[in-house]
Amino acid sequence: MTDYTDIDTRLEEYSDAFDAYVESGEMPASISKDDYLAEYMREVIENNELNKDPDPTWIETVKDELMAFFAFLLEHLKALQLDAKKEWDMIVRFKESPVDEQLGMWQQVRDAIEANYSEYEVNISGYAAQLESEDNESVFAAVAGDWEMACRTRLQQKESQILKRARNQFERQSREAGIQDYQDKKRLDNYIHYYPQLQEIVDIIGRDKEPSKEEKDSIIYKFLPVTVAKNSSVEEFDRVESGNNLERVLPVELSMPEDLFFKRYVTKELQLFSSPGKDKPQKIEEHRKDPRLTKGPIIVCVDTSGSMEGRPLKIAFSLLRQLLRMAKKQKRPCYLISFSVRAKAVDLAKPRNWGKLDHFLSDSFSGGTDGEQMLAEAICVLRSGAYEMADVLIISDFEFPTPKATTMVNINKEKSLGTRFYALQIGRSNHKYHKIMDRIWLA
Repeated sequence: MTDYTDIDTRLEEYSDAFDAYVESGEMPASISKDDYLAEYMREVIENNELNKDPDPTWIETVKDELMAFFAFLLEHLKALQLDAKKEWDMIVRFKESPVDEQLGMWQQVRDAIEANYSEYEVNISGYAAQLESEDNESVFAAVAGDWEMACRTRLQQKESQILKRARNQFERQSREAGIQDYQDKKRLDNYIHYYPQLQEIVDIIGRDKEPSKEEKDSIIYKFLPVTVAKNSSVEEFDRVESGNNLERVLPVELSMPEDLFFKRYVTKELQLFSSPGKDKPQKIEEHRKDPRLTKGPIIVCVDTSGSMEGRPLKIAFSLLRQLLRMAKKQKRPCYLISFSVRAKAVDLAKPRNWGKLDHFLSDSFSGGTDGEQMLAEAICVLRSGAYEMADVLIISDFEFPTPKATTMVNINKEKSLGTRFYALQIGRSNHKYHKIMDRIWLA
């Protein structure tokens, strides 16, 4: 029996299984063969011919809708299994108890079975009659076996019924909304062609692009492995000097009379080859060229105030989708902080939260912008785990004040851990964030 109670774990497994099946046509070995949802996933992939190399955006659309459906379905399956667990624990306790304790539990067991099962499922009255004439231990063992089977069968039936009803509803909605969702996502994806800076941001945060000179600073270098360059060789010479190092003596000195040679040796007046290292090889420490080897979480802060409604928000959402794709591929945590009056982080690394992006554009946008709370929330996320080398991106028109001194202290502390603060400014408002951000792009 597949355990559906740990929803986040199950969704992550289904997400990986979806990708694996699309790519190879096989489910991972970790997926149980009696898993109803995995079997349905296989049907969806085959029916949509997703393993026939279709448009990646269409694959993504189907996957997002399927994961949202599974997230909804798993909530109901979890409730079923938790309710069944109470009965299951009672079965196990009865099954593993000594005979004298089973006798004490008998009336409670009988009441529970009669309340939930017919005589065809568990013939409890027949077993009760056998207790008067047969071995109690064998009777109790038979009761426990039948009860266990009935409980398992009843749970499977309920799970199957829930899946069937929800499946029919999901497929109706998919037929109606699937094509529209696909078209909406394609339009948003096209923004990256109209605004090349969006792709540059994805490349920088994804570490696929050589960082600019100003990014290669002393702060991040302390996190990098140090390599040792080749030692200066004793054969590398650049001048002649005086001394008594016999390893470096010029050949001409060896041809002089012996007494003169030793006199010049004692007075350190022999002519010697010299090197930049002054006879001692130098070890030169060099850092790797890539200054941000470790890839930490991605935190995207999107301004949802009234001034961002319309084109600015579509640009923001297009970039957010690209960053989420990249985060999934790189197995990096990805957080969305939408901020206007309030700021709240959503962990997009959890598949059950992916569906929240679909409702992002439909939210109402009004009021001013609390940039202070947004930055505080971003720092809170950074400090919630052992996060280093993170990337924080703010997408806004920046029509809000610069951070307070205490917030700047926290920002600088995170920078000292290799975190980078970037910004996509939509519009041309004047502000002082260019002194705070590591880099700002304009759109």
